[in-house]
Amino acid sequence: MKTALILRQSRTILAKDLRREWRTREILTTTVAFSVLLMAVFTFAFYRSGDATAGVFPGILWISIVFSGTLAIGRSFQHETASGCLRALALIPGSQVSLYIGKLAANLIFMLLFELALIPLLLLAFSVNLGPTWALHLGSVLIGTLGFATLGTLVSAMLVKNDLREVLLPVLLYPLLIPLLIAGVKISAALLAGQGWPQIEGWLKAMIAMDLAYGVLCVLLFRFVLAAVE
Repeated sequence: MKTALILRQSRTILAKDLRREWRTREILTTTVAFSVLLMAVFTFAFYRSGDATAGVFPGILWISIVFSGTLAIGRSFQHETASGCLRALALIPGSQVSLYIGKLAANLIFMLLFELALIPLLLLAFSVNLGPTWALHLGSVLIGTLGFATLGTLVSAMLVKNDLREVLLPVLLYPLLIPLLIAGVKISAALLAGQGWPQIEGWLKAMIAMDLAYGVLCVLLFRFVLAAVE
């Protein structure tokens, strides 16, 4: 019964955020525009003809995802804080977990949507062909995005009352994401170098383990974070 209540509340919070975004296009418009700007800057700065592109593309891919994702996740609780309803949401029985899950799902959807625009543009700009390993590329990006959104949602909640949250968010978030980003870059580099599943299996399992660890810790800690910022 409790699980059903959490899922129902989470769906309600997710639907609320999606409806607001559908009306305003606030997060997606700014994030996609920023992603295109990053793509243009990286293309002019790092593009080289031939095989040299494969050496820099994995880093550029993951840096673009992280920078654009930070812009989206930083606004997770902006409207609730501005309207003063964050405390009201926190007082609803069982809402601590459902609020986190709903916000996580919304952030994940927003990130996947801007990645649909960003990644094809990067592939086109750098003339990168993923070849038969495209599914492994896609899987690593999805797993990395999930871990980023999981941890980013918690850190964003920690900073809702801080006037310097836009500055502090990357300062606190990026060091915690370093293991996940290293694994993602290693996987992308190995796949672009023509390697396959045996070479990336360990890194991919490490990313999945980090996602699970982030998820468990964030769910456990979110209620304490919410109590501290009310």
